Amino acid sequence: MLMPKSFDPKSIQQPHLVTIPYSHYCELSRWALERAGIDFVEAQYIPGYHAKVVGQLRSDKADRSDSSYAGQESGVHGGRRKYAVPLLCLPEGRILRDSWDIAAYALDAIDDNWKTKLDQELGIAVRQLGYHYLLAPESRRLLNRMIASSSLYERGLWFLIKDKVIRGMRQLLAITPENANQSKETILRIFDEVGDLLDEQSGTLTPESGFGAFDIAFCSLAAYCVMPKNFGNGAVKMPTAEDFPSEFQDFIHQCRSTKTGQYILRSYEQRHISAAS
Repeated sequence: MLMPKSFDPKSIQQPHLVTIPYSHYCELSRWALERAGIDFVEAQYIPGYHAKVVGQLRSDKADRSDSSYAGQESGVHGGRRKYAVPLLCLPEGRILRDSWDIAAYALDAIDDNWKTKLDQELGIAVRQLGYHYLLAPESRRLLNRMIASSSLYERGLWFLIKDKVIRGMRQLLAITPENANQSKETILRIFDEVGDLLDEQSGTLTPESGFGAFDIAFCSLAAYCVMPKNFGNGAVKMPTAEDFPSEFQDFIHQCRSTKTGQYILRSYEQRHISAAS
């Protein structure tokens, strides 16, 4: 593909999901739409270039995300929500502003208390930890490999701006060894809490439907902690656990060894099964 995908939101015939494809919040939205059997087009963009497209789509402040955003970690003001992904453009002109709006549209709303925990604790901790390793100098090859499926224009742009983007992301996400360790503690605490809930509810987070928005939200936002093989369901090529430094591999194996980690891995293995099946 020569150029990034472009579209006029006023003339689309089916929903368009705008993503940075390897984002765990975008994964939540993608999986929810797939689970509901909703046909959609995914418009993927690399970090940096995405701001141009998303900023135009969110020009109306009413269309800006209410979810966690990159920069929240370092105290950057909420104006950065203008550039947050994902968002879903619907054919009638409406925009669903974030993962939570999209999950509720596709499946069902998530309990407010758990939604806050997942959005404001787990999602932030996983983002900070994942990028701690992805943005490390020794991981440049992984980023370049993830960018490789983008348009030719974006790959060329990435070559020119990647150093500036990486420096900016490290600052926005407040990436330090101390914060990475704190993120690990937050993730393991929430894994324990979810494990207890799975025990109480016969192995699911959504007893009434068997596997619903809550399950998808948790599994998606926690996916980087276990690095399942089917992340993105073909929409993006991700690194494997073995591609990362040994320190992160150890944490991934620690998460995989928990009942919660095993639940995430099983859920990804069965991802192709839709709610209608």
